[in-house]
Amino acid sequence: MKAVNIRQRIDKFNQESPPFYIVDHEDGSYSLCLPLDMLGDEYYPYCQDAFDAYAAEIGEPAYSKNGLKTHGSGYEWEAAFREAFKDDPNISKILFDCEMGGFFCYANDLTLLEDFGSRFKDICEDTEGFIPIVSAGIKNAEAWEAEQEALMRTVKGQLMQKPSAIFDIMTPDGNVRLTPEDSKELLDGSRQFITINGVIHASYELLNQEITDMQTDLFDQNLVRLKTEEPEETMTMSM
Repeated sequence: MKAVNIRQRIDKFNQESPPFYIVDHEDGSYSLCLPLDMLGDEYYPYCQDAFDAYAAEIGEPAYSKNGLKTHGSGYEWEAAFREAFKDDPNISKILFDCEMGGFFCYANDLTLLEDFGSRFKDICEDTEGFIPIVSAGIKNAEAWEAEQEALMRTVKGQLMQKPSAIFDIMTPDGNVRLTPEDSKELLDGSRQFITINGVIHASYELLNQEITDMQTDLFDQNLVRLKTEEPEETMTMSM
């Protein structure tokens, strides 16, 4: 994808979808952002009614004693996003990096973020429809947080987090090196198999392996060494 085309697409999204916007990190990854603490008067507090409704549902005041909203943090926006797209298989391609004052998620596929961002804006601006999504999402947040933590302990999670890195992986079946191009093909499903020590393995087997040790090269931050555990089930074919 040409850089000019990327800039044009991001500019178009950002003009059409405020206060959401997309950032190109120029390493193959993109972020969808909603900086709650930095919203101007035109948008603040953005879609807060649904979070206030959740406070009322559980018997809490909408404001704390110091005058701050009790609900509507970036973490709860993440919970709402996850709930809104819980049945969309592409949600597994999204990583989250939210904080109290903002909702931030990222992916290695610009089209994916454009689609999710546009749909989520429409969803959250439908107040009546957004209220039950916020409620269910916050209640499920703990389970989703555990899922995210588990993902980051796998090869898949690290490839998603570092799209421009080269990975040297010591697996129970032998060593394999993945370039950024290899990682992209494994993550987007265009590469179904990978060869390790002359044996063909289903790609998902490698992606799902749990990391037991990880080290970034001292002189090259884009070179990462991983050691992984044997997956629970293996499916291999000799070459």
